[in-house]
Amino acid sequence: MSNRYIFKKDKLPRPIIEGRNEFIKLYYNAWELAFKNIEYIDRDGWKDILTCMPGVGIMWQWDSCVMTFITNYSNGTLSAFNNLDNLYMLRREDGFMSMAYNLDDGMPTYGERINPPLMAWAEWEHYLISGDCSRFEKALPALEGIYNFIEKNRKRESCGLYYFEDTGSSGMDNSPVSGYGAKHLDGSDTCFVDLSCQQALSALCISKICDKLSLNDKATFYKNEHSRICNLINKYHYSERVGWYFNFFARNWSDERVKFINSKTAAGFWPLVAEVANGERLRSVVSHMMNENEFYTKIPFATLSKDDPNYDSNGGYWLGGVWAPTNLCAIKGLSKNGYKEFAREASIKYLEGMCKVSDDSAFGSIWEAYAPDFYRPATTEYNTLSRAEFVGWSGIAPITLLIENIIGLEFNAQENLVTFNLNERGKCGIENMIFNSNNISVVCTEYVPFKDKTIIEVEAEKPFKLKVVTKYLWYPKEFDIPQGKTVLKI
Repeated sequence: MSNRYIFKKDKLPRPIIEGRNEFIKLYYNAWELAFKNIEYIDRDGWKDILTCMPGVGIMWQWDSCVMTFITNYSNGTLSAFNNLDNLYMLRREDGFMSMAYNLDDGMPTYGERINPPLMAWAEWEHYLISGDCSRFEKALPALEGIYNFIEKNRKRESCGLYYFEDTGSSGMDNSPVSGYGAKHLDGSDTCFVDLSCQQALSALCISKICDKLSLNDKATFYKNEHSRICNLINKYHYSERVGWYFNFFARNWSDERVKFINSKTAAGFWPLVAEVANGERLRSVVSHMMNENEFYTKIPFATLSKDDPNYDSNGGYWLGGVWAPTNLCAIKGLSKNGYKEFAREASIKYLEGMCKVSDDSAFGSIWEAYAPDFYRPATTEYNTLSRAEFVGWSGIAPITLLIENIIGLEFNAQENLVTFNLNERGKCGIENMIFNSNNISVVCTEYVPFKDKTIIEVEAEKPFKLKVVTKYLWYPKEFDIPQGKTVLKI
């Protein structure tokens, strides 16, 4: 067994956002829970893991991937990539990685079921913050392995698109989009838009990893794969009539008419982050996401549209419940496609809701999921409350979205570039942040919306580039930041 992980506040990045003490409080509460929720594994070859549910004895695949977006900001004090390393170790020769594994014997918990394959996305996003590409060579065989397994074993030949074994495998357990427990693990003749987009996203990220490793032929292959899958998704999964991406029934004939499964769910968020949707299709999807009578609920985003007959205003698990992984997908997708202001607004609204629930003496804590229409935890499909102390992935808003979308800092180690999307009128920024093996601080100490009046104080161990984007300037301003302390007037 390795040494125990200890929560030390002074070792973590220090976010600053004046007048939002509740955000900072929940930020540190989330980290405390993360350090509490570590499963220590005393078995040869295994690494200790971060888990949403300590004591259950299971390591979940898509939970593990999503949690890396949180621990990217731990300054190296905690890593969910231990989870991914365990998954890579357990993969079969045919590339299969189970949706979950038992910690006591390393066997798949649910047989041949897969989970959202987000490992390549997680690896690439980690590199953009850490600057460490040393994982790529080791991870690539596993990333290609699960990609090829899905191609060979979870693709319908009639249309070339993909299926989860059942809705539970998709991670959205009781979402009304397929058979929850498909008897033969055949996906109930359904093509899943989320898996199709996740396969496209994997191809996109693997191509970038191969570029970094100078594997030019592979990089080209996966770029072409991304284009191929995107074209199929737009051909089959998109309804022109509704302007949304749906699951659909597909059997064995390529000329058979597509029959959509008529529930708008959070699976339709994935075309944004996977770079599938563009033009009018992109605008249509975003308009549904912005609609308060569909997805933009009191705590956004509902995972089932409010106009669906199955919608549950208390959550009902995935019958409307607000979940961290789908919100990560939604907000990253919006940001990537030119909707940064709405992504920021939604992040604030989401985090405000979490803070209100945490401060409510009846609930407290950070929860597995949240009710879309009330400041309370989501109910499960059995009308009980979902789990508390769920960090794990519910740390996404208090940590990742706070830094990236609310404070507005984007990190790109490939270009040694930090972009500061400056929106807050009060003091805001981050101190003691490890970016690209460089301890930096970037803090706006005075915001005045006139040229050369706003002040940003920067400190760095090594040089890096800073781009400042703010509404009162026509164009972003870029600076070469030297070692030491620098004061900028924007």
